[in-house]
Amino acid sequence: MTAREIRKRYTEYFVRNGHKHLPSATIVPKNDPTLLFTNAGMVPFKQYFLNPSSAPHPMVATVQKCVRAGGKHNDLDQVGFTPRHHTFFEMLGNFSFGAYSKRDVIRMAWAFVRRELQMPEDMLRVTVLESDTETYEIWRDEIKLDPQRIVRCGPRDNFWSMGNEGPCGPCTEIFWDTRDPRYSIDDEERWLEFWNVVFMQYHRSPNGQMTPLATPCIDTGMGLERVASIMQGKTNNFDTDEFQKIIGGIEQLQIKHGSQVGSSKSETAYRRVVADHLRASAFLISEGVRPDTTGRGYVLRRIIRRAFRAGRQLGIRGPVLPALYPSLVAAMGTDYPELSEQQEHISGTLQLEEEAFSKTLDRGLILLESIFARGSDNKVISGADAYVLYDTHGFPIDLTEVIARDHGWSVDIAEFEKIQMQNRQRNKASWKNGKKAHPINDEINRKLAEWQDAGVSSQFCGYDVDPEQNTMSVSSRIVAFSSLANGDGLAVIDPCPFYAQGGGQESDMGYVTVHGSNQGQSTLAVTHAVAIPGSRATALVVANAGGSEQQLAAGSAVTAGIDMGRRRGCAVHHTATHLLHAALRQVLGATVQQAGSLVRTNGLRFDFTSPAALTADQLCQIERMVNSTALANERVVTSEMTLDAARSRGALALFGEKYSRDNVRVVGITDVSLELCGGTHVRTTRSIYPFQIISEGSIGAGTRRIEACAGIAASQWQRQQLEHARAAASKLNAPSLDMLSEKAQRLSDQTQTLRSENEQWLRVAATNMQAAAEHATELGSIPARIHILPTPEDLALAASGDMRLAAEYVCHWRGAQPHTAHVAICGTAIALGLCNERFPKAQAGAMLRELLKRLPGKGGGQSTLAQGRLRSAVSVDQIQQL
Repeated sequence: MTAREIRKRYTEYFVRNGHKHLPSATIVPKNDPTLLFTNAGMVPFKQYFLNPSSAPHPMVATVQKCVRAGGKHNDLDQVGFTPRHHTFFEMLGNFSFGAYSKRDVIRMAWAFVRRELQMPEDMLRVTVLESDTETYEIWRDEIKLDPQRIVRCGPRDNFWSMGNEGPCGPCTEIFWDTRDPRYSIDDEERWLEFWNVVFMQYHRSPNGQMTPLATPCIDTGMGLERVASIMQGKTNNFDTDEFQKIIGGIEQLQIKHGSQVGSSKSETAYRRVVADHLRASAFLISEGVRPDTTGRGYVLRRIIRRAFRAGRQLGIRGPVLPALYPSLVAAMGTDYPELSEQQEHISGTLQLEEEAFSKTLDRGLILLESIFARGSDNKVISGADAYVLYDTHGFPIDLTEVIARDHGWSVDIAEFEKIQMQNRQRNKASWKNGKKAHPINDEINRKLAEWQDAGVSSQFCGYDVDPEQNTMSVSSRIVAFSSLANGDGLAVIDPCPFYAQGGGQESDMGYVTVHGSNQGQSTLAVTHAVAIPGSRATALVVANAGGSEQQLAAGSAVTAGIDMGRRRGCAVHHTATHLLHAALRQVLGATVQQAGSLVRTNGLRFDFTSPAALTADQLCQIERMVNSTALANERVVTSEMTLDAARSRGALALFGEKYSRDNVRVVGITDVSLELCGGTHVRTTRSIYPFQIISEGSIGAGTRRIEACAGIAASQWQRQQLEHARAAASKLNAPSLDMLSEKAQRLSDQTQTLRSENEQWLRVAATNMQAAAEHATELGSIPARIHILPTPEDLALAASGDMRLAAEYVCHWRGAQPHTAHVAICGTAIALGLCNERFPKAQAGAMLRELLKRLPGKGGGQSTLAQGRLRSAVSVDQIQQL
């Protein structure tokens, strides 16, 4: 029975038994900040065990995608070396939220195992909690299972809980007899647990006291990979059908790269690592996770880089995971269509990450080889060396551990973590010292938290504002007020027309006019608006309002007015952002995902996933599409509905954003765009014209950023560019703007000719130049000659000419005298060159960095040439002391 048949048979069986089949929740938990990833089938339903009446259905069945890598639940190190550890796996689960009892779920589970899967009874065994007599008797008296096949265990094995507090209860587990000849019938290593049925009966308090739940629930979990191994007669999950399709692809890739396919223990483990990590990385990328330096992105980066290194160990010298991606689609694409729908995006992201790591992998491996060659009494890689590999060469620490283990070494993790923490603290201090003041400071956050706890609320009426109006004011009353230490005030008014900063859009600004005070009417500026967490209320930062508690007391009447110019600009650019998003999806494909945005009154910034830069033609096409919709003067329609209704209409949601199931706001522009959005928008698209893309570039692996402006802001930008062009034409003596490009090209050609001539003269000078002084020494174990050249002032060199001269000088001498390394110093410029054929294991960059510890400065480079800059010029005496 294939894995696909097991999925199908499981869901159909429980649907026939009254369950609602729900699709897998996302691997990235939407409403659980305590978890990096969904690591069990019950994670999406945790809140329903406490409040069963809120569950989407009384009985639910799922096939849940799970990842265990990083954080508390981490199987990464065991993957490939054990039969059943995976980073990505699937959990078959059926759940009851007060709908059925222990008896019901045990009967259904046993019927599925015996009738649907046709597992023979003499190959099965169950466990129960030793004190759970009810469950024992159900198995013995109603299922008629031989008591010899019912094992009573203690709470450590058969009592399940979410943590130190929360829903918990006894469980019963079903085991398969592997018939492993190494173990006796009663040895637990012989038995494979594949289904756990948990009876959520109690709520555990922090002090350990357990109280019966008003509505008991059921939570079951069965590992698909384990069941597949049983049904296919395999002792290792990696030998099952879906894994074997991927492993077959790996073997073909090995052959393509001229590597023999062996069956050694290490080679088999490497193939399993690659197969497992391909699944995990593809599903994570499909859900919007991108390789990064922190959080989920860093876990993904570790997985990809471990797989790439394993591919290298198998003799694969080109792309690893991108080349294997078609085998993953063949194995799992039918049940998970997102794998084929997003193939270009996922493969592109994998390709970029592998290319980035490939550039540093070889240099890192050379460093590791030098550490192994250098030797150590206890065969331990120091924390300092491990940190250089991590920080400079992009080696995740666990990858360094894997390589060290392959060589019989270990890593000083304690020292590594100490150095890492010290660097984080330095970076954090540097960031704190350099960051700009933010309007939402700690004092405001404390007050917002107080008001949240006190239930302070107000009604937002800002959607009723037409951004085309020149003025707008609303009669309101003060709900809450507090003075701030800087002399400003923080106020909540009801109703409130101010849009709070959120959803990528800057907040409104404006004023509040206070009525009925002893001092008469007074108007105060509103400089910022921020939402109170967990509330629909908005708090306003009111300038110079400190000490106005009496004037702005709760119940005081005020008139609130919005800066309509600012509101109009934000509305124009927010609607333009939706049109840009739609155009990107049309030009690049539906796999494009929004990765962030910023909407300002005078422009917008839009981040999106793309493995490659956009071409000039694509950017022009996107601009034309947005401008065409703008000129069509289409209506922008907003409506509110349930989340399910919005999704059924095809509305786009920002990945990772939290939305209410009961009520979401949908913004639609005819047939062009439909998105969930809480921001402010124009009524028609005409005011967006013209739309102008200002820049497009990379902000990280697989992520691009477009900056643009629209409407009046775009017209102003275009006028400025025209003025710049006219000024440039005047400088270049171009008779008209049409001739500007030709004049600029001619000047560029002349500059290039002069630069080439200059390089030739520098080469000639370097070849024939007599050093002012020389000194023979050793750098490490490599003989070296240091050449001090005449100063840049003596040679009348232009800016950066000293660096180019030093580089040309060592390039000449490394060819003329390859038996030694050469260092040239010209003023503060320094260069080091060596012959790679003569010193194959040496790295010019590493040698220069070592030298610059004695001659203070900064520098780096490749294997044969490195360059740097000294803090100050050095004397002959200093050189001779080296």
